[in-house]
Amino acid sequence: MIIIKDVDLAFGNDVLLRSGQMRIDQQIYGLVATNGSGKTTLLRTIAGLLPLKSGEIYLTADQTNERLPTLVKKKNLFYFETGEWFDGNLTAADYLKFVAKQWQGNSQLIDEAVDFWEMRPFLSRPIRKYSLGMKQKTVLALYYVANTPYWLMDEPTLGLDLDSQARFISFMKAAKQRGTSILFSSHQNDSLLSVADTFYILDKQQLVASAELPREWGERG
Repeated sequence: MIIIKDVDLAFGNDVLLRSGQMRIDQQIYGLVATNGSGKTTLLRTIAGLLPLKSGEIYLTADQTNERLPTLVKKKNLFYFETGEWFDGNLTAADYLKFVAKQWQGNSQLIDEAVDFWEMRPFLSRPIRKYSLGMKQKTVLALYYVANTPYWLMDEPTLGLDLDSQARFISFMKAAKQRGTSILFSSHQNDSLLSVADTFYILDKQQLVASAELPREWGERG
């Protein structure tokens, strides 16, 4: 379980979150926030890409309060924020092989991810020649290949067409069945957020857990 306890977040002089509380454990969590509310900052902080200035974020063993080392947390968590992180001279195949080596994947998972996201036609093409949808399919394939217990995902359906968005929902449900715990954000409509078991709503510097998405947030999507 990932525990987020009493976390404050700020961007420059702007306070984004006060005393944030969150638990991530064997469910799919939807993170809902308006632009500029701190959604990406929160995900980056959980992933360890931004320093934690106050509060605690740690990983515990199942059903215990034992805190596991930071390195264990990093090996158990995968976060690839956006297709803009890619080096355009490399290929999807390059990234899939790298992630499989650095995390817990294997060559079979690469083949399964490539087939699921229908990546064969562009797999060995330089990423600079990819469309936005191709980049996003590559990002999602990396999560599958990393094969970690925890996924953090920022706008994971960005650039996907309607068919791929439907595929994304089945992708998430299958991951949950394998025991993966997922926190993902979306500005999309309720049909995409419907895959979430629990929502965390980041609004007015507060992080609130909810069993369902309030209607006004669905209307904002």
